[in-house]
Amino acid sequence: MEKSGVPPEAGSIKDLNRITGILMVIFGIILIITGLATIIFIVGILPLILGIIPLIFGIVDLIIWSNLKTINEMIDKGDYGEAKSKQLVWMVLGFILGGFLPGILLLIGYLKYDELIRRAGAPA
Repeated sequence: MEKSGVPPEAGSIKDLNRITGILMVIFGIILIITGLATIIFIVGILPLILGIIPLIFGIVDLIIWSNLKTINEMIDKGDYGEAKSKQLVWMVLGFILGGFLPGILLLIGYLKYDELIRRAGAPA
């Protein structure tokens, strides 16, 4: 499945990103459905506001998922420094808007970049 010559840290980071991406899709779909159901079925200003919040969180979850796929493509190309900096942004958003578990998985992946960059000899 993995190309030969790809460092094991890269494979670990990609696996963590894939798992997080799956969680983001699941959480995103649930939050979007919840937000839309709240907006559609409950009448009033407060339910409208309460429906928009999960809707926004769900959309951000899907954006994080999309960017994790891009980060994995950067890892495949060997752009570890750029992938690390991009993962930092989505890790922070993952903690804030995606939830604790996705944020922790992205943090673990982010911490593995140092070893990967050191092995590859690329600048951080």
